[in-house]
Amino acid sequence: MKIEKALIIDEPWISKIINGTKTWEMRNSPSKQRGWIGLIRKGSGHIIGVAKAIGSDGPLSDQKMIDNMDKHHIPKDIFLVGKFSKHRHAWIMSNAVRLHRPVPYIHKSGAVKWVLLDQKVSDALANDEAVKALA
Repeated sequence: MKIEKALIIDEPWISKIINGTKTWEMRNSPSKQRGWIGLIRKGSGHIIGVAKAIGSDGPLSDQKMIDNMDKHHIPKDIFLVGKFSKHRHAWIMSNAVRLHRPVPYIHKSGAVKWVLLDQKVSDALANDEAVKALA
């Protein structure tokens, strides 16, 4: 399995995705990315997991956000007061797993959402036991 991109996600959201309780990462625009991606804990300098990006939905209405709280985990009182008003696009993930060992990567200047991974990092991800088990 070749993973060429990784998504930067803040806590507590990344942990919820990796432990399988959160399947929607809410963002301010749709995503065309599909396939296996790395998951970077924001500010850590490491990829800590992988997931399969399987779709995108949105922008979501208040009602659709309420109906799908089990997928995005944003408390209703927070998004209804506008704190997440720009984050109405669901980036849909599946099969997320935590790596056995976090993989360091080089964070290039300007990378805010996505990081393009070099061959060495892609190889390290492919050789992780958790990723091998997905193949």
